[in-house]
Amino acid sequence: MKKNHANEYFEGFVFGMESACKAAEYLEDLVKHYDPEKLAAQIDEIHEIEHEADLNKHKLMHKLAKEFITPIEREDIILLLQQIDNVTDFIEDVVRKMFMFNAKHMRDEALEFATIIKQCCYESRDALKELPGFQKNSERLVEAIVKVNDFEEQGDRLYCAAMRRLYCENAESLERITWTKLFDWMEACCDACEDVMESVELVVMKNS
Repeated sequence: MKKNHANEYFEGFVFGMESACKAAEYLEDLVKHYDPEKLAAQIDEIHEIEHEADLNKHKLMHKLAKEFITPIEREDIILLLQQIDNVTDFIEDVVRKMFMFNAKHMRDEALEFATIIKQCCYESRDALKELPGFQKNSERLVEAIVKVNDFEEQGDRLYCAAMRRLYCENAESLERITWTKLFDWMEACCDACEDVMESVELVVMKNS
C-alpha cells in the first residue's frame, strides 16, 4: 500500500479532531460573550462544524468498506472515527442544551469548563498528529496523552466544585436542574477526549 494511501486514515483522524477544536473554540467564545437571544442561530452555526466532521467520518467509513489492507486494524479505525466524532457531537450538544433548558445566564465555572474542553481537544489533536510515526518517536505522543488526562482530571475537580456551589447556594430549582445537566455534559466532553486517547494508547500497544 502506498504511504499516502495509508496516511489518509491518520489524516482523517486529525481532521476530525480539528473539527472538535473548532467546536470547542466556538463554545468558549459563546460562553465568554453569552447572549441567550443568539442561541437559536448559534445552534445552526456550530452544527455546520459538526456536519463537516460527520462528512469526514462517513468518507473514511466508505473508504474502509472497500479496502482489505489497512494501516491499523479495521476495528481500531472504526472505534477512533466514532470516538473522535463523539467529541464534536458532545460539544454541539452543550449548546443545544443551553437552548433547550433556556439558560438565562452563564455561571463562572462554565468558562473554565469551556477552556478545559478546548485544551483537551488541542492536546488530542496533537497526539493524533503523532500517531503515524509512533514506532519511531512516541515521546510527543505520550506527552500529549498525559496532558489530556491531566486536563480531564481538572475537569473532574471543576465539576465537583461547580456542583457543590450550585447545590449549596440559594439557586432556584429550575436553575439547579439546568446547570446540573449542563455541567454533566461539559464533563462528558472532557471524558470523550480521554476515550480517544485511551484508544490511541491501545493502538500503540497493539502495533508496537
